[in-house]
Amino acid sequence: TIYSATRATYALGRDRMLPEFFSRLHPKRRTPYMALLFTGGLVIAVAAFLPTIDVASSASMMFLFLFFLVNLCVIRIRRHMVDEMTYGFVMPLFPIPPIAAILIQAALAVWLVHMSPIAWVVGPAWVFSGIAIYYFYSKHKATRTEDEIVVLQEEPIPTKGDYRILVSVANPANAIPLVQNCYRFCQAKGTCSEVEVIHMVPVPPQVPLSVASKYTQPGQEAIAEAMLYLTPRFAFGSTTRYCRNFARGIISAAAERKADLLIMGWQGYRRRGFSLGSTVDPVLERATCNVAVFKDCQKQTYMNVLVPYAGGPNATFALETASIMVEQDGGRVVVFNVAPPGKPTQDIDAFLHETVPHLNVAPSLFEPKYVISHDLLMSLLEEADHYDLVVIGATRDPLFRQRVMGSLPEEFARHCRKPLVMVKAKHTIKSFIKRWM
Repeated sequence: TIYSATRATYALGRDRMLPEFFSRLHPKRRTPYMALLFTGGLVIAVAAFLPTIDVASSASMMFLFLFFLVNLCVIRIRRHMVDEMTYGFVMPLFPIPPIAAILIQAALAVWLVHMSPIAWVVGPAWVFSGIAIYYFYSKHKATRTEDEIVVLQEEPIPTKGDYRILVSVANPANAIPLVQNCYRFCQAKGTCSEVEVIHMVPVPPQVPLSVASKYTQPGQEAIAEAMLYLTPRFAFGSTTRYCRNFARGIISAAAERKADLLIMGWQGYRRRGFSLGSTVDPVLERATCNVAVFKDCQKQTYMNVLVPYAGGPNATFALETASIMVEQDGGRVVVFNVAPPGKPTQDIDAFLHETVPHLNVAPSLFEPKYVISHDLLMSLLEEADHYDLVVIGATRDPLFRQRVMGSLPEEFARHCRKPLVMVKAKHTIKSFIKRWM
């Protein structure tokens, strides 16, 4: 423990997270003697003034907390950095082992109360003192690594609005369809909306961000296509950024710009281990604003729009999106619910009665439809074939259930043969907690 604490203290001093003198090496023996003297003196002082059982229990408490964080990091890295890392060993049955370890560590921590109550005082006090040192000292002095996101080119928005829309374009082929659909939202929100077209340029980790200009050409062409469409209609801004990871770059930009709506495209492909893809999955899960993901939405008019309905926090935004996308003259929006035999159907009429008055559209635009079926997915796919567009809310299932049992909305989105919009409403604190349960 003394040796490991010495190495940790030396590394923290080297990175300026502790005072720099902890990183000093002995001129002759080349050992971190200052870190060794500090940790040795601290251990001697603790052993001299506390009973051995309390010292051991306090150390155990801190190690339990350490490995609790390790297991949380395993879950986070596996979920959010799958496409950035090469694994020599892939944990089977993920995420069951780290979750089981967290529960066992919690049980052991509770058991330590009977063995040494003082451990629950010394251990947390030591941890919180470390947190305080970080926020009041280390955070401002630590040696920083290269920024993960760098702004390459930026055209600011000439006029600011109350409703901010961020459109993520990846290539010239999808730029025009995305900004066309963005224009529908702008018309619905009126003159108070502002639009920023953003292109994230993923740069490999081995390439410095400062010399990555060769990766920018597709994004510049995409923004140029968007400018040709948007400039005659209303003012907008554009940004090109370098980033290490496409999804994290988009999420960061949406949070930084305080966007109300993020619009992005999806080609319908996915990587193994993801529901919709290594970019769409994290954005739907972690974006701090409303999100609309468009798949094959290149038509100018949509007369018949289907909204599969199963309740949940995304249903209202799905209905609002459908009312924006549908043609107002002669169009219709069918709110569709399918339930297995013996299960109650959702009350679509009550949902429409509560939601439609807030959408500023005619109530006659919407129609409810109910179906009883043993195969929910097949019934949804067969119904979708009769419509021009499908608008569906992303899953509200907890993350663990998605991994183990799959998700019906995402499964439907992958197999749907019609133009599709998958939406996710801005997270509330309650919905965020539910997704992590």
